[in-house]
Amino acid sequence: MCRWMDGSLLDLTAEMVESELEDYWHELFKVQKLLVTKLKKAKVETLNARRRSVIVEPKSPTGTGLNMPVTVNTDNTLHLITAIQDRMKEFKASV
Repeated sequence: MCRWMDGSLLDLTAEMVESELEDYWHELFKVQKLLVTKLKKAKVETLNARRRSVIVEPKSPTGTGLNMPVTVNTDNTLHLITAIQDRMKEFKASV
């Protein structure tokens, strides 16, 4: 939570807002890095599972593939983080 959300608007300084913005930027960057790592790991695991199923088991005639909802959720979250970071850049330029 922002340290300045409960205080008076007149008590805000540009340095304080910029410091908070930098803190949030770094937190978003950490989450983004974690999600990219998770996405890469899930893709590798899916690829390995598909390779094992081709080698060990014959393909299913129904064509059921491996679903990876982690990828979809992770991609959407990464797009959201990127959009937030872009808006933070715009805000920082105006402060």
